[in-house]
Amino acid sequence: MQGLFELGRLGTRVEIRVVLHRLTVDRLPQLVSFLYRRLPFVEHVALMGLEPMGFAKSNRDRLWIDPVDYMDALGEAVFHLANRGLTTSIYNLPLCILPPPLRSFARQSISDWKNNFAPECEGCTAAADCAGFFASAGPTWRSRAIAPIRSPETHHELA
Repeated sequence: MQGLFELGRLGTRVEIRVVLHRLTVDRLPQLVSFLYRRLPFVEHVALMGLEPMGFAKSNRDRLWIDPVDYMDALGEAVFHLANRGLTTSIYNLPLCILPPPLRSFARQSISDWKNNFAPECEGCTAAADCAGFFASAGPTWRSRAIAPIRSPETHHELA
């Protein structure tokens, strides 16, 4: 915290990234409330789906939670920050699992060299705007809610 306060004092641009997993989502609304109250100099908060690499892979049983199971907490967190004027983004989560009001916060955030799409994504009209999946994420790391969006609107218009 002292380091963050020093960055704020110096006028440094600060972004906070929160990785969403089983150990963080239960207290996500309280965490973003804390960030907003205690770190008013933060410019951007990114709420990020879990990348299955390194220790995340070896701790899958402790960390993995299907993202559809934390949509209520994610929505509460996103709107808490956005309604207070803080730039807020959702990274690393496919558009189809997000409720329409959250889709405008989603970003195509996975680098193209480590990004792919599941067979279930075939025919999705939002694929160009979708984060898709990490290439390292096999089927056991995908939400049970994956389904193509079949609409002429972009995800921003769906929100």
